[in-house]
Amino acid sequence: MKRVYKRFQEPELLQQYRKEHPQDSWERFRRHSSRGYRQVKRCILEDQHGLCAYCEISIKQAERDDEVDDFRVEHFYPKSATVKGQHNYHLDWHNLLGVCHGGSQRDVPDAEWRFSTAKNDHSCDVPKGAKEITRRILNPLEIPGDVRLFSYVEHTGQMLVDKETCPPKLQRKARNTIKELNLNAPRLMRMRKTVIAKLSEDVEMELSMGEELETVLENLAISLLLPNHEGYCMDFFTVIRWYLGAAAEKILASSGQKI
Repeated sequence: MKRVYKRFQEPELLQQYRKEHPQDSWERFRRHSSRGYRQVKRCILEDQHGLCAYCEISIKQAERDDEVDDFRVEHFYPKSATVKGQHNYHLDWHNLLGVCHGGSQRDVPDAEWRFSTAKNDHSCDVPKGAKEITRRILNPLEIPGDVRLFSYVEHTGQMLVDKETCPPKLQRKARNTIKELNLNAPRLMRMRKTVIAKLSEDVEMELSMGEELETVLENLAISLLLPNHEGYCMDFFTVIRWYLGAAAEKILASSGQKI
């Protein structure tokens, strides 16, 4: 999980719809404002640099007619928390996150990697559901972006709370986040292990060509952590950030970007 910097100005069509229908549900918004729904998804995709707000896998767009996007809109505070006549969590722009299907949708692209029939292999908002756990887990919109909260086990891809860099006051919530969102699902661990192995290969190859380690790490940080020309980041941003260590922090700090 990484910090999500959501644009302050909400999508125009969502704002307009909420003014006209302040108590409507998210489902009614989707049905009656298809243009507004598409605009919301596009803004979320841009704000999150193309990554799931929870596991950081890329939000994969459908490539064929028989596929669906590995992308849905998640309400961090459950819609069921809405009380009639009070705050409407359904249409609150700052309550909307973009997430993957958590391994539960068989018709997504790259389904052989992304889909699993095993319940213990589902993650993100799938195990979260409508449970009121928001006080116990981290909100991607509120965590610090200038420090890394998580570390990983290189040979397994397991996600851990980094006790050296994660602020002590956030460590319990960070542990709860891994557990409640099942961020150590076997599917995600396998993917992260692959990313780490590729990073290791890249570093070894550059070193074998005579490059200095510091230069290699900084070059990788520039190419893998900064958004591409479309504004998207590589899958598992925080894994890459952890692996590249101080070089990653140096490049992120000097970029001047909110990533």
